[in-house]
Amino acid sequence: MILVPLSLDYLQSVDCLNWSYVREYPSENWHVIGWLVCLGLLAITWIVSIVTVTKHLRNYYEPKLQRHKLRVLLFPPVFSTLAWFSYLRYDYSTTIMFFATLFEAFAVYNLYTSLQAYLEPFRVEAGNIKESRDTNIMFIIKYRLNSMWGMHYRIITDILVLQYPVWSLIDSFISIFAELRGRYCDGSYSFKGAYVYLTIINFASLSVILTALFTYLDVFHREWKRGRVPAHGMFWCVKGPIMIIFYIGEMLLTILTTCNVIKGTDGTHGSIAWPADAVKNGLYVIIICVVMTIDSFMMLRFFGPKDNIANAARTGQVKKMSYSRAFVDGYLAYIPEFLYNVLCCGVDSYRLMRKRRALKKRKQNQDQDQQQLTDPNGANSPNDYLLDHRMSVQNEPSGYKMEEFGSHQQPSTVASPHYPTANNDHYYSSESSMTPPPMPSRQNLDRPTQIDVYPQPGYISSQPQPTYH
Repeated sequence: MILVPLSLDYLQSVDCLNWSYVREYPSENWHVIGWLVCLGLLAITWIVSIVTVTKHLRNYYEPKLQRHKLRVLLFPPVFSTLAWFSYLRYDYSTTIMFFATLFEAFAVYNLYTSLQAYLEPFRVEAGNIKESRDTNIMFIIKYRLNSMWGMHYRIITDILVLQYPVWSLIDSFISIFAELRGRYCDGSYSFKGAYVYLTIINFASLSVILTALFTYLDVFHREWKRGRVPAHGMFWCVKGPIMIIFYIGEMLLTILTTCNVIKGTDGTHGSIAWPADAVKNGLYVIIICVVMTIDSFMMLRFFGPKDNIANAARTGQVKKMSYSRAFVDGYLAYIPEFLYNVLCCGVDSYRLMRKRRALKKRKQNQDQDQQQLTDPNGANSPNDYLLDHRMSVQNEPSGYKMEEFGSHQQPSTVASPHYPTANNDHYYSSESSMTPPPMPSRQNLDRPTQIDVYPQPGYISSQPQPTYH
């Protein structure tokens, strides 16, 4: 466990440290040498990062792209600085690394938003096209994506990517509270402490975001080439250090500490006594500072303003933001944007789901109506539909209203027409008065019908008849 007096003794002994022993016995004072080396690497990281940031602020032609780059560029110097302070104050290392994790989460988020900003012109060009794409998940599983430009794939990728920074912040809070309760057990894979469980969850979360980003890069590889976007280089500038720090700086060093390979110092030859956990933390910080120094040079190439300046020269753009306005747009407006996008992640997908559900239900109703009107052999044929629904003619006397076949007609003032047969009987017999006549065949329905408008014998009209003299 972490001992607070240890770091206080270390700070008090720095002033009275005999530097001659450090030069004479470097192997016994390697932690002091490592701390000084990290300080030199930290200075180099800040110089390179400030130079890159200044280039952007002086050539701020494309705010939609460059604001995300500016935010990512602060990841190496800020993260390594906080790690260096945790080297100096080992008793507060968990709390200090919480803020380092916060900047790591911001870097991951801005990497993804930067790739989305580069992809936006191609998304507008595609419009509503539903284009499928074959891809490989983690280079192993083959999968066919039905719509690479669809909102569902974009929202799913958002969730898989943003879960990592959100969980990183939650993990940092849990680490602080577990350490206050004495249940953290940093640097030891003991299932009695929270450290081992948090490491397992971190491993799963990192695997999920790597899978999502690798798939994202593979799905749009054609667009990266068309736009000359260094998407893979930008990816490795952010996720490369995170992977090295986690797999080597945390997992490997913790395994070596648990197996007693990494041991502490006893304080002989003028050195400071460090337990194994403190030695492991020192090595962890050295790895961070070395990796971040290399990463700052990589970001100078892949996150620099070179492509933005080239785009402005190609399009003839002269107007650019001032230095101060670019600083405000790049950094001061960041926190509200980050909180809004994280909290509203998935809202667009939910709205689209409701809209599609309503359209699907409407289409099903239209298909059912169309089937009723076009299916002649089914139960809902046009003939049945017309027979089942009584038709009425407006603006006509009630006596001329059409009645259903086979229904009994009550005596009225309107006489029924008489259709004579061979036996001079009624058309319907008394035994089959309720049986309607057979429906005519389809061929007879298609033939033109000739209607005799002259009255037949036996037809009695209720209208007054003219008198001929």
